[in-house]
Amino acid sequence: DRYRPSARAMPDRVPQAQYDAGETVRTVSSTRSYIAFKGHMWKVPQAFRGERLAVRPLDRDGHYGIFFASWQVASIDLTNGQPVSDVSEQVSAMSPD
Repeated sequence: DRYRPSARAMPDRVPQAQYDAGETVRTVSSTRSYIAFKGHMWKVPQAFRGERLAVRPLDRDGHYGIFFASWQVASIDLTNGQPVSDVSEQVSAMSPD
């Protein structure tokens, strides 16, 4: 009895993320959720298949963040050759309900 459909129309596709000219941008394969960077393949969340992602250096040498627009979705640690982690999909205790 409380449900009401939204008055806003859902777009068929989310607009493509825009990145600055000097950024390192990679397109995720539509069949596999990996990007190539520094001679290695790095896993990214499956939700980003077919999307363009930016690879940006973080505050420590050899550490990079993988970003969709302004949101970090994964990390790379070149010091040990393994991705650090995917960004958690769990709701933070700090997030509003």
